[in-house]
Amino acid sequence: MTCAGLALALTLAAPGGAKADAAAMDALAERAAAAIGRLHSNAQRALVTVAQDEAFADYFHTHDDDDRHRHKSRIDQVSLATQDKFHVEEMCLIDPQGAEISRIVGDEIAHDLATDEADAPFFAPGFAAGHRQVYTSPIYLSPDADKWVVAYVTPVLVDGDKRSILHYEHAFTAYGEILQHMADRADGALMIVADTGHVIFDSRTQIPIERKGDLEARDDYFASFALSGLDLAGFREAIGGAESQGQGRITMGEAAHDAAFRVIGPWTLISLQAL
Repeated sequence: MTCAGLALALTLAAPGGAKADAAAMDALAERAAAAIGRLHSNAQRALVTVAQDEAFADYFHTHDDDDRHRHKSRIDQVSLATQDKFHVEEMCLIDPQGAEISRIVGDEIAHDLATDEADAPFFAPGFAAGHRQVYTSPIYLSPDADKWVVAYVTPVLVDGDKRSILHYEHAFTAYGEILQHMADRADGALMIVADTGHVIFDSRTQIPIERKGDLEARDDYFASFALSGLDLAGFREAIGGAESQGQGRITMGEAAHDAAFRVIGPWTLISLQAL
């Protein structure tokens, strides 16, 4: 059903307060999107820097088992130092066949290294990334951290060849805490909706990200976005503007919201104010 079929009334430039309130939500969305963008940039830059450490090249250059063991120990220490500095949940080095070479979880070195990481959602896009480029994943339930995380992945090149990927995970709370602080200081709410339509953050309510028993499906953890009878695609169409952003007032029946959005990769960041 189209927005017109839903009898949706949308005001983009109403006089007086309506325009001002929509503009305020647009400014809030812009600030929040910039804050999330900085978190992504900082994580990407840090990972690329770590991936240039000589320990990785040394590990792949040698064919001596004792040397490889020594260089692997150095890689473990690099990962532990990274975890301590950037508070990552998990960090691992994975070869092109999907076997882990090194992994740390929390502040512990893992010894039960996996051999089937080729099925992980970040594996193929990580290897497809260019030199010093970083793939940032949609959130997923980490089997090691037992919570929903964002992964950053960059290839490790040795003599021009991609010999592995270096990857680390940040708990999604790192992003939610920033947005919660911004929403608490503003006269409006902030949300993040994944491209699947699931609400993965809402400043008005707590959304737990820790694993619940054997449940793994997104629907077991996150509700679907709905506002004034609209799903995410309908909301973005109603707000209008460019594909990556928009602002306006949505009214349906007695419900009315000033709202704005920004698209950040697989996420749609929404600011809104109920009227």
